[in-house]
Amino acid sequence: MGRWVALAMVLLVSQGCSLFRYGLYRKAEWAPSELVARVRFPESYDLGAHIEGPSVVALQAALNDFLPPGGSTSAHTDDDRVARCLSLRESFRVSIWQPNDNNIFFVRFTPDLSRCAPEVTLSGGGAEYAVDAEGRILAKR
Repeated sequence: MGRWVALAMVLLVSQGCSLFRYGLYRKAEWAPSELVARVRFPESYDLGAHIEGPSVVALQAALNDFLPPGGSTSAHTDDDRVARCLSLRESFRVSIWQPNDNNIFFVRFTPDLSRCAPEVTLSGGGAEYAVDAEGRILAKR
């Protein structure tokens, strides 16, 4: 019996942080200093896209469900270039809408393959979420 407990403990410890999902967070990578030196911040953000606190929480919840952090990073061949493209967060246009002040947000991911497979026409392939301001997914289609 003692050996089985010891074996279970070794297996549990060997899983490390991934067992408790701590290992899924990837810290942002910083660009090389020569690129950083060229950055000039804008004087105004008036023309930029603006999302506020609860919208950010809803967007993050939907994005983490749709394309989890650390998702598909394996090498792909030309044959599955579209699948690889659809596994990248930057291949999607994101729309977020709060139709009224009830703390429910609708988040839509629409594929845009123009960066990685411009010759491919795709209908569908995205997803829509209803998410509350606390980041709980209410529905998905």
